[in-house]
Amino acid sequence: MHIVIAPIHETFFSGRIWMGLDLERIKNVLENDFHHKVQLLDFAKIAANYELLPRQCVLFYTASYNDNYNQFIKDVVFDISQSRPDVILLPDINQLYSFENKGYQELYKKRIGIEKVNGNYYGDFDDFPVNKATFPFVYKSLKGAMSSGVRLIQNKEELETLNKEVKKLTFLERLRLYKKAKNKHKDQSLQPVKQYSEVNFSKFFSKRSPFVAQEFVPGLECDYKVLIFGEKYFVLKRKVRDNDFKASGSGKFEWTEPSEKVLDYAREVVTKMGVWFNSLDIVETEEYCALVEYQGIGFGPLTLIGSPYYFQKNTSHWHKVLTQSNLEEEYAQAIHHGLTLKNP
Repeated sequence: MHIVIAPIHETFFSGRIWMGLDLERIKNVLENDFHHKVQLLDFAKIAANYELLPRQCVLFYTASYNDNYNQFIKDVVFDISQSRPDVILLPDINQLYSFENKGYQELYKKRIGIEKVNGNYYGDFDDFPVNKATFPFVYKSLKGAMSSGVRLIQNKEELETLNKEVKKLTFLERLRLYKKAKNKHKDQSLQPVKQYSEVNFSKFFSKRSPFVAQEFVPGLECDYKVLIFGEKYFVLKRKVRDNDFKASGSGKFEWTEPSEKVLDYAREVVTKMGVWFNSLDIVETEEYCALVEYQGIGFGPLTLIGSPYYFQKNTSHWHKVLTQSNLEEEYAQAIHHGLTLKNP
């Protein structure tokens, strides 16, 4: 198989935040161990000419933490999916759109039948059905790692306080709105509809903040960060913060042997997604396991890098394999494993 690895800005490929991945090492493993043909090609060059992509190749690309540049990546990758359906996108388009977007994650989870933890995506507080809401619930802004932008909302009063906080305008935002309001009646050439003109001005220029309202799972003492690379599962147990409900970013973590229920659930999730590598945040209760968040592109590698073992399922049982793993080698093996499943 011909595999094109497409860094951005010639050298950047998310995987260790800004520190990147050793793409030459991935290339060497894919070529020498698995006999694929691998090419390194800057993403911007591909964006300028899709003919640089060989027929029926794999395009292994990355995302950017720069919002403007990431929009460029999303537009180009989506266009490739429409213009060149022969190209295998890695990650797929759903993982790209889920990057730094917890709202899309909830839409995708529902579409593929992942019911827990239940969450709903809203375009603004004005869209939220407060009178039908179940409290407490977990509020999440669309972006943010290590629990930033995540709060437990206990009642309507706390929701209203948060609404005011999120919609509070900066000085510059107030100044721009004042200038718009001052001039809003100057241009009558569009023949404004009188009964809507005033009220729509306020609605149109109001500050909007999309968010996720996610079901709160009480009584949790920890969650599990599970990294999947092909058939290998790496697990980090993260304890919740003191006097809090969040585990991500607590700094209280350990590599541990989870229940088979957690591992089976992680396997079920990636099977539904049809992905070759992913990062899952999973909670476990007595009754069920549930997916809180996931990331299929640019996720942190600590769970793998620091782990002295991984888990793998043989027939009906999970086995712990004692070994130190290398991130680049695991990406290469996961890509080969995925291609083997796709083209047995």
